[in-house]
Amino acid sequence: MITESLPKRYGDPEQRPQGETGASRPKTATDRISDIVLTLRTPGWWWLGFAVSLALLLSLVYLITMIFTRGVGIWGINVPVVWGIAIINLVFWIGIGHAGTLISAILLLMRQEWRGSLSRFAEAMTLFALACAGLFPILHLGRPWLAIWLLPYPDSLQLNPQWRSPLVWDAFAISTYLLVSLLFWFMGMIPDLGMMRDRAKNRAVKYFYGALALGWRGDAVHWERYHTATFLLAALATPLVISVHSVVSLDFAVSLLPGWHHTIFPPYFVAGAVFSG
Repeated sequence: MITESLPKRYGDPEQRPQGETGASRPKTATDRISDIVLTLRTPGWWWLGFAVSLALLLSLVYLITMIFTRGVGIWGINVPVVWGIAIINLVFWIGIGHAGTLISAILLLMRQEWRGSLSRFAEAMTLFALACAGLFPILHLGRPWLAIWLLPYPDSLQLNPQWRSPLVWDAFAISTYLLVSLLFWFMGMIPDLGMMRDRAKNRAVKYFYGALALGWRGDAVHWERYHTATFLLAALATPLVISVHSVVSLDFAVSLLPGWHHTIFPPYFVAGAVFSG
């Protein structure tokens, strides 16, 4: 009986049809995508976009420096019925971030195979949106260098945060959602990282992607565990979308201002987050 051993890693040259070499065979979609990352050619339009983004980032650093030196009063938060730009941007970016993970997680739970074309983009959008959202509660404190006091950490005074403060709720909600979204995003990239490891020609690049791939070989056991892990993370991320934005809405609902002290705010904010994202 003739037995044929399967290659342990997909993308192995043994999988190519006979007579086709690396130079003569047509490029697949995997080849085209991996070449973007593994080649060192950088087009001119990328440098132009990078320069514009760097200029915007430097302007952000300048504005944050102004807030640190002059205080949050420059935001105009002395109006009693308006919280100012910090809480507005927090709600906006949280809403944008929720839509990305919600779309990707629901499509995964519904076993939609076509989700791959937009899931990575949606999950990356969530991470960047949460990074932006987490910046504004820190700036809103007035003394952002004391933001560590929002988190429970061992100290000599054995003090805990003020658990009745909405800012503490925001810190836990955003950090929890960021951790789950980061794991969901990274778990989905493990097969791609394994492919990049196999195709990399530089030894340092191969070791880099090999460390991120966590020993991925593409066999049946790995695929089974991969699908189980991503399904569990999707099932965990979906209710987090509702709970996190409900916590954000409590920033308004627990106040005594007329028009804000309403129990309808949690579902109202969740619906608004889905539409805004």
